[in-house]
Amino acid sequence: MVHATGTHGKATAGPLLPGATRVMSRLLPLVAGLCGIAGLLVFVNPRSVATAFGRFDAWTLLPALLLVLVFYLLQGLRWHLLLRNVGARGRITDNQLINLAGQALTAVLPLGDLTRAVLATRSSGVEFGATAATVTIQELTFTLLVVAAAAPGLAHLPNGVVWMLAVTVGIIAIVALLTVPRLFDVARRSAAATPGVRRFIRDIEVLHVEVRRLLGRRDVLAGAVLDLGRVFCANAALLLILRGLHIESLAWWDVALVLAASFVGGALSLLPGGIGANEASVVGILVMLGVNPAAAAAAAILQRVSLTLVPTVGGSLAYLVLRRRRTLTCHTTTEPHRSRDAFRTVPGASSTLEKLPAVSAC
Repeated sequence: MVHATGTHGKATAGPLLPGATRVMSRLLPLVAGLCGIAGLLVFVNPRSVATAFGRFDAWTLLPALLLVLVFYLLQGLRWHLLLRNVGARGRITDNQLINLAGQALTAVLPLGDLTRAVLATRSSGVEFGATAATVTIQELTFTLLVVAAAAPGLAHLPNGVVWMLAVTVGIIAIVALLTVPRLFDVARRSAAATPGVRRFIRDIEVLHVEVRRLLGRRDVLAGAVLDLGRVFCANAALLLILRGLHIESLAWWDVALVLAASFVGGALSLLPGGIGANEASVVGILVMLGVNPAAAAAAAILQRVSLTLVPTVGGSLAYLVLRRRRTLTCHTTTEPHRSRDAFRTVPGASSTLEKLPAVSAC
């Protein structure tokens, strides 16, 4: 939990809600997603789905899982490079482990990707807003590339181009909100006036500064090649699963469309790991492309298993390794964060960051 501290005070930690209520608030979205999957199976016909599973060629699962592993290793490498750009000097092995550990929580928490930012802050002492900026840039870049890869497939669907443009405009709008000073100032004032959010105003300020700075670096933009590699691995893994279910009619670009629908649909749902929404999106697009509903449901579940099994098992083991190494012990730095100087470049806000209380994830 991230808490504000005074200039001379220490970070304090305390639950925002009573324990049982907090657990329920976290489990409710996960339960809702699981109920969505159950409803999908009932709608399609469980017996037909079981028949589709029975025809699955299991040999395709191992290479699919290996591709998913490479997917997360590329994610960890890209994130490591971004973290170095905000002053987090951890080892690449530690950042890979933190990335996997964060993925385990992503599957059960809404906006769980920010868990990686919290863990990186605890490990490095870099402010949460800065580490959150690295996650934000990475996921926005990945989403944009996923949608771009789906463009040839979208062209064959009714209003497909419109949907692609809508998602692209949405991503551009988020980037503009984080980088254009006037737009950000409106968002900042809204956050400052919102109870429960104003305590994170410093994090929001640092997020704004670091996103602007990182997007201006050529090496950061070049690192998008690693995100493109993630798109390739995820697409190849899904293609293998479809071939294992004897779905031969879909080309590479059709599979890219299914992949884009799964990631974007899951992200927009705000459910933990997109569970439920991800599967519904996969089934919907596959059926539109002429795939039998039962085979489509089986493909959606197998994709969920492949994308969840690796980070859940690997992430849990990674977290145990990190705790044993004490990598997640809170660290602080006596050096001022680079955002203090960078923030002075934002017109009309030269002293705002200095007046804000420090924020700790410890």
